[in-house]
Amino acid sequence: MGNVKRLRFTKQKCIGCQLCGQVCSATHEGAFVPSKARVFIETYYDKGGDLKYKDSYCNLCGICFKNCPTGAISMDDKILVDHDVCIGCGTCAAKCPRKVVRLREEKSYICDTCNGDPMCVKVCPQGALIFE
Repeated sequence: MGNVKRLRFTKQKCIGCQLCGQVCSATHEGAFVPSKARVFIETYYDKGGDLKYKDSYCNLCGICFKNCPTGAISMDDKILVDHDVCIGCGTCAAKCPRKVVRLREEKSYICDTCNGDPMCVKVCPQGALIFE
């Protein structure tokens, strides 16, 4: 895989606007439905009123690819799921250490970094998401 570019998140820059999830779902699903996004930056306030973050996005570790029993997941400089081959068994989701593989309609969905030009990075107003 060589020098693969990956998404990176800097929580100190994030303002919790959720534009990343909005644009991700719009790009891939045709609707602004963050629950269907492939990148998740969850923000919430703790009891003390401080903004907290939980970031969930694919870091291209390859565990889903290595464990897919049908070979539906390919990996080069990005992860791709062939939905014609995917049987929706959930092995990839169960094995994913970051829990970023989503199962919907008996198919797996994983961030494909918008084919190397991630929209979430483009719309982040604070530069909290980068692709390097």
